[in-house]
Amino acid sequence: MNALDAGDRWLARGLRATAALLLTGAAVLAAAVLARGALGLVETDPRALLPAVRATLACAAVATLLGALPGVAVAVYAAELGPAAWRARAAGVLEVCAALPGVVIGYAALRGLGALGVARAGPLVTGAVLGVMILPTVALLSIAALRGAPESLREASEALGASAWQTTWRIVVPSRWRGLVAAASSGFARAAGETVAVQLLAARAGGPRTLTARILDELPNAPPSSPWNHSLFAMSLV
Repeated sequence: MNALDAGDRWLARGLRATAALLLTGAAVLAAAVLARGALGLVETDPRALLPAVRATLACAAVATLLGALPGVAVAVYAAELGPAAWRARAAGVLEVCAALPGVVIGYAALRGLGALGVARAGPLVTGAVLGVMILPTVALLSIAALRGAPESLREASEALGASAWQTTWRIVVPSRWRGLVAAASSGFARAAGETVAVQLLAARAGGPRTLTARILDELPNAPPSSPWNHSLFAMSLV
């Protein structure tokens, strides 16, 4: 065994020890948050959480309908049906759009609503804003799922005389439905957990007070170790 092999072995041990420490710390932190959230659930009347839960689910459902489903459709065209030169450009544009932070989307939505004369942002408007936010992410995840389909499926379908459209909708999409459902679920989760954009709409345009908006708005004013503080941790656990 030479010195290089011994050095690699020590480096691997160091990386494993570092990873173990990080995972242990993350597990302890998660356990503490869960314990505090569980205490909040015990101390909090569940009926107090229902309005925020309903608002969160309503906004996330609208966002999934208006953002995730079109995102999957965009992915199908970009991955399977669009021209080859257009596919690379579309992927680049989607990556840039997916990287936009929530505060940018929320501020742009406020300016747009003001220009249109919309005085109040209800669940439908808030969900539409969140739908625009999650569409690029869902599209990118769906493109990755569709590109994972074996090329032999496409070749066999084309050999039987199927068109590109028939191959896509009858062979490729059904074979990758789990990845597409996972992409849409990720979009739903991002919409439900979005904080800044929803808080901007709630504070400036009377938008719905979702779980994340209430936590961000009330946590600075909640005394430590108080039932109010524990109830906010319970919201984060929900």
